[in-house]
Amino acid sequence: MKKYLLIPLSFLFSIDLIAQTNTAAQWQEDINYFKEQMVKKHKNAFHHVSKEEYEKDMEQLYKDVPALKDYEVIVRLMQVAAKIGDGHTSVHLQANFKRYPIRLNYFGDDLYVIAATPSYKDALGTRLIKIGEFGLEEINKRIASVISQDQNKWYTMSMAPAFLIVPEIVTALGLASNYDKVSFTFMDSLNKEIKLDLVPIPADLNERFIPASKTQPLFRQNLNDPFWFTYLDEINAVYLSFKKYDDINQNINKLFDLIEEKKATRLIVDLRFNGGGDFFKGRRLISRIKENSAINQKGNLFVITGRRTFSAAMVNSIDFKKETKAIILGEPPGEKPNSYSENDEMKLPNSKLVVSYSTRYYKFLEEDTPAFEPDIRIDQSWKEFNEGRDPVMEWIISYCKKNQ
Repeated sequence: MKKYLLIPLSFLFSIDLIAQTNTAAQWQEDINYFKEQMVKKHKNAFHHVSKEEYEKDMEQLYKDVPALKDYEVIVRLMQVAAKIGDGHTSVHLQANFKRYPIRLNYFGDDLYVIAATPSYKDALGTRLIKIGEFGLEEINKRIASVISQDQNKWYTMSMAPAFLIVPEIVTALGLASNYDKVSFTFMDSLNKEIKLDLVPIPADLNERFIPASKTQPLFRQNLNDPFWFTYLDEINAVYLSFKKYDDINQNINKLFDLIEEKKATRLIVDLRFNGGGDFFKGRRLISRIKENSAINQKGNLFVITGRRTFSAAMVNSIDFKKETKAIILGEPPGEKPNSYSENDEMKLPNSKLVVSYSTRYYKFLEEDTPAFEPDIRIDQSWKEFNEGRDPVMEWIISYCKKNQ
């Protein structure tokens, strides 16, 4: 029996639907609205880009509109938002934007195909080396132009694979000349090139994808469950996959019911797929943990972070470091600890395009650093991923067994 993986697009980006078509005059009105309102609404729109460069980009886009397709205007606006620099300022992608039938992920500097639809199963486990005639260095350079440019490299590593499967973005950036079909070149494990013409498909949440790895470790299971946990008998620990802040009080109570039932003395909080929410709600979990003296001990409490740990989850990872005796493990979160955030949204008048912007500046660490570094840095390799292994959990289990 074939195994399929459902990839939740909510982990990739927000999606909204604009009007089917805009006239050039309507787009120009939207561009002027964006230009004026972003400066008024953002806490500091020029913390990274200069006012002169911002205005020049907007004026050039205004002039170029008559020669652009709708999706090209949207991608140009994405580039403008990206130059503002913070991860909470962005242009939402559209529900009618399509996807290429593969999923990508960085392992070090290499982009591997981690899932594909059945028709493109030959790409599974290969490395992307070209789109059209462009090599990975140029691909990375162009895709970086639509990603917030004053964030850290972990944010880029999180977002770039998601954007590279959107044909509207790939085409607007000049990586493909034909929207309907583009040549992707991959390298397999034997260093043999595989060239495939990828045809875009609708962004269907129920689309079937075959995973490259035959088994999925805990952190890649139940991807649609925002707050799920299980007991690990071998180390007397409860593992918690904490992705969203909804129903936090009820979920915390259920979590501690299991801890008490099993008399667990260890807790593992996995934030690798937590894209944010209300960090004050996350602090309720931390407060409850601090009340449990058995768990809030070094060697009994572990927090896992990764490149998709963003916004409130990044804040809560720092809270764990400051307020508990947790050991923090994994990759750094994909956001600068001191940056502009707490987004609000505006809608452009004609296209109804949704644009997010930051309303506050937060400083969560005394020192301005690109990323909050975990105590134990563990990066997953392609080999480990492909074998269905999780080196972070392997480290935790080994540590606990040595300290039983």
